[in-house]
Amino acid sequence: MSLLDKIQNVQVNNKQADFLEAVMFNLDSQGVKTAGIVGGIGSGKSVALADLIMIMKEELPRAKGQFACITITQAKRSLMPGLKATWSDENRWDCKPYNWDTGHGDYVLWREPPKNWDRPFQEPDDWSNCISFPNGFVVELCAYKLTPDIHRGRNDDFVIMDEGLLFKREWLKILIGRIRANKGKFHSNLHWGFYFFSSPPYGTSGEWMFEYEELAKKHPDKYFFAHIKTKDNQAFLPEDYIDNLRETLTDLEFDVEVEGNRLGKTPKTFYPAFELLKHCPADLEYYTQHRPLEISVDFNAHFTSCTIWQPDGMELKQVADAFVKTPKNNKTMAETLAEKVVEQYGNHGKKTVYITGDRNGGSKSAGTKFRDGKWLTLFDLFSEVFSEAGWEVFLQPLTYNLEGTEKFFLIHDILSEKNPDEFKVRINPVQARSTIRSIEMTPIHDDYSKDKSSEGKASTPQEQATHLSDTVDYYITWKKKQGLGHLPTGFDIDFI
Repeated sequence: MSLLDKIQNVQVNNKQADFLEAVMFNLDSQGVKTAGIVGGIGSGKSVALADLIMIMKEELPRAKGQFACITITQAKRSLMPGLKATWSDENRWDCKPYNWDTGHGDYVLWREPPKNWDRPFQEPDDWSNCISFPNGFVVELCAYKLTPDIHRGRNDDFVIMDEGLLFKREWLKILIGRIRANKGKFHSNLHWGFYFFSSPPYGTSGEWMFEYEELAKKHPDKYFFAHIKTKDNQAFLPEDYIDNLRETLTDLEFDVEVEGNRLGKTPKTFYPAFELLKHCPADLEYYTQHRPLEISVDFNAHFTSCTIWQPDGMELKQVADAFVKTPKNNKTMAETLAEKVVEQYGNHGKKTVYITGDRNGGSKSAGTKFRDGKWLTLFDLFSEVFSEAGWEVFLQPLTYNLEGTEKFFLIHDILSEKNPDEFKVRINPVQARSTIRSIEMTPIHDDYSKDKSSEGKASTPQEQATHLSDTVDYYITWKKKQGLGHLPTGFDIDFI
């Protein structure tokens, strides 16, 4: 069966078909050609990536190129399950991993292939990060996070990239300059191709990808760009798939991951030193069951939120965020949020929690319930839910909220990471997306104070307003003022 016959038997959505047609037939200019797909949950971008490699394998025997990634470990863990599932589908490619006992199989992972397989024109020195095929086609994983400059000496027939939103613009100069190998040895449009795939960015990360969208309009023989939404792949999804996502995702996640809407970043931000790739690495282990939780809370009548942390020495790791917009079961907003977090961490192994946050939540005037002759504060109500669930609680609300230049420069100094002895903030890019969005969309006044006008705008989803960024401020302030050790229960932190 010819390659075209195989492709015609593969079922794809319209956007996937446009992509494959473009890279095979339409991108025919001389030199490096670029094609990219940005797609959300269930859009089919990962299937398109797997299909592309199968087609390239047929079109480019004995070619060797790189799969550009952030780290090798992350790429192997996140990339291969999807590739193997698509390749092994009997109704698609029916391509199986090589079995060293039987001598049967269609590709080899992470080791030198059998001696009777063809080798690429430029054989790799180390096969431990390679995917190889019998006709000598090889894809080599290349990590850029720690030592991007080591790839400057490569000669590649092509480059493939997944999760382009995490890739730094300055790395592109290294990467694209490597696509230069074996001039004249291939007569396929797929030779000298740069192919990137990505989830939608939540801010300015990966802005370089959308520059190719504009280039594709001007030079369709050299560039192609597709933005795939979940609904574009509906024919291959359960009927209620999108409805279920609407129920399980936050408004922000649904807007970006399903609807495909692009989000920008405010030009004058309160957090100018914040960088997604640096502060939100995807390959970091954020959560462990056997450490206490530290929670920073922001109380508001219509949106109560918190960020959940597990510091590791000087590395302040945000595990997740949580918020509620309406109280339930005759509870206050504080109790509703606490119950949500308690339920989420019901299987946590070390049920010890340190609770801090907005000083206003510790004011007696902020109490919402009267019991045993006194008003309970919002912090009292929040922590009580944990105590009743069997947690050991250390309640340590701030007694003073930093403002203006003092807060700006404290946060900025930490996020800039110029002092090696200072705290480092790391935020979970999956479980704390709303926090990231809140940080990226927080403006600043001319006097360096935070512009919190978004909290009063009905048009702004409150998980994108400044509430969650406030909890980050509170947490950093608390950690900075308390030092490395935990304070005893009931000790007030007073910065006046």
